[in-house]
Amino acid sequence: MYKKILFCTDLYPGSDYAFAAALDLAETSGAELIILHVLESRHRYSGQLITGDGDVWGSEEVFDRLRQKLREYYCMRVESEQPDFIKVAVRGGVAWLEILRVARKEKVDLIVMGPYTVRGSILEFVSKTPQLGATAQQVSLRARCPVSIITSPKQRQALEDAEILT
Repeated sequence: MYKKILFCTDLYPGSDYAFAAALDLAETSGAELIILHVLESRHRYSGQLITGDGDVWGSEEVFDRLRQKLREYYCMRVESEQPDFIKVAVRGGVAWLEILRVARKEKVDLIVMGPYTVRGSILEFVSKTPQLGATAQQVSLRARCPVSIITSPKQRQALEDAEILT
């Protein structure tokens, strides 16, 4: 069914549900699973990343450390000890652009991601009309392959509560 699946993580627990779905699909179809995180950077081509704190990091140091942490975090959720079907990638730049670039370069069959990043209270992200986050929206509108947007139980509950309130 699928040969390559791209899972996009924002490093928040809400994306664990999307990972579980991507992993299940990859194992069921015998597909390669690419785990991608994009570090937001205003200076994509400068070789430096600026974090939310305003710290400037050399990109290779940050990328290597993050790749290692992502591999540890996600591979411990896989039954086999050294899963050879999982590849970890880290990029710098605008998230939706980099996701689409990786998807095109790797010729993925499916992109799996969460609807938006949950940083604080889920209620901060629920408006009167539920919407996708900017990254999920841009990816789903522009991808050349199907995009599966997986919500967590908390996100679904918050959306249901928002509908009740309106």
